[in-house]
Amino acid sequence: MTAATPPGSTGRNKTNNEAWLDFWAARPLPILQSTKAALTGYVGKSEAARTDDVVDLVLRDPLLTAHALRHINQRRRSSMTADVVSLENVILLMGLESFVKKFTALPTVESVLLPAHQARYFSLLRHIATARLAAKLAREFGVLRYDARLDEIYVTALLADLPVMLRHIDVGMNEPVPPVELASVMLPLFARWRLPEVFNALLDDTVASNQRSMLHQTALRLAEHLQLGWWQAGIADEVHRAGHALGIEQYTVWEIICRTLLHFARNDWPYPQIFPPARWLPMIAGDWPKPQVKTEKAETKPAEASRPTVQDILRELQHAGQSGASFNQIMGLTIRAHSDGIGLKRIVFGLLLAGQNALKTRYIVGAAENDPLRTFHIDLSAPHIFTKLMLKPQSIWINATNRGQFESLLPRGLRQAIGQGEFLAMSLFVENKPVGIFYADNRGEPVTESQYNAFKQVCLMAGQSLTRQAKRLELGS
Repeated sequence: MTAATPPGSTGRNKTNNEAWLDFWAARPLPILQSTKAALTGYVGKSEAARTDDVVDLVLRDPLLTAHALRHINQRRRSSMTADVVSLENVILLMGLESFVKKFTALPTVESVLLPAHQARYFSLLRHIATARLAAKLAREFGVLRYDARLDEIYVTALLADLPVMLRHIDVGMNEPVPPVELASVMLPLFARWRLPEVFNALLDDTVASNQRSMLHQTALRLAEHLQLGWWQAGIADEVHRAGHALGIEQYTVWEIICRTLLHFARNDWPYPQIFPPARWLPMIAGDWPKPQVKTEKAETKPAEASRPTVQDILRELQHAGQSGASFNQIMGLTIRAHSDGIGLKRIVFGLLLAGQNALKTRYIVGAAENDPLRTFHIDLSAPHIFTKLMLKPQSIWINATNRGQFESLLPRGLRQAIGQGEFLAMSLFVENKPVGIFYADNRGEPVTESQYNAFKQVCLMAGQSLTRQAKRLELGS
């Protein structure tokens, strides 16, 4: 049961909330001292700085992220001007040197809260850690559903707890901060700051009917629950919900969570005052590996580098598309995914020569010097299966089951060049335009269904990354 609302309390809450919104609308947000120190290192060095490095630095600090987005989205703009979600675009609009100079002038959280309010400071760090973990989990789920706008997902999760963070800071402000009802102020805060509307759509749990917002809110709840241990009530439900939405097994979701927790603990949290949630993982029963004890007489062998998983390289491909990687870099990652991640033996990319209406080898891996695939050249003026592949993004797996059906539709001379084994092929499109075809096989050995499915995923991701790169070039970024 809940207590009855006192008469007039709704009006008072509204008045308090408005006063609190007014208070923070007119003030710069303090940022973490570690962020300010690192950002100061770029002063006067903007020409040598990489935008990606500055973006990564800013995205470690929800307060600076919020301040930068508030600043850029409150600029004067026309009816055709779009909301700015990406920190990369903030830097593009401001210029890197101006960005660094402006935001290194912000006060720090430590100067506001320390030494008088250590408890508030530690609590704020915990909320920032939870926000960063939630953002990473949300992005992992976004990668699995091939979300084309990962910036929106990541930044929204990072800012989801922003009112609580501001509430922790207010005790150290130089003037009294109005009281506020935190549960009802988040969406009005974003609206007051003119932050992108997509933030509200992802955070409003009353409209979590689509897969995107549901997975986003699942990531937020998981990050909060995991701070207190993997056995907390609700975690199993969230794992089940994510697995069902993504179409994967629950144990796969849990593996993603564990990997994210471990990476977060090892690489992403410099504050010893806050224990990362990965500290609870050793309490899970299982066959944990024992550390190897080295002796002086033991023969030392170089450690074999672990092969990347398909998901690892898919994440690299997405990042490459977002960070302005070149065509060659994206294609290199794609070939690596086919070879190292999927385990295919021969991989060829045939580039479309528009003037000749033909495909010709541009990239090739796993073929000997005298391999006929090195002279891969397919005429597209005649009707055959590769001609059909070039009509839209689509794939084919020629195997023992369907060989009789498709053998007569293969391009002239292809079977002599590749032999009688199975092979995969898929067209690559950039901005709805055909670019070429990926070909892969196992040098005569059978291809597995999992290899085929992963091959399609990688080719699709390559097309998405190249499309993002093409759009960036059109914008002149």
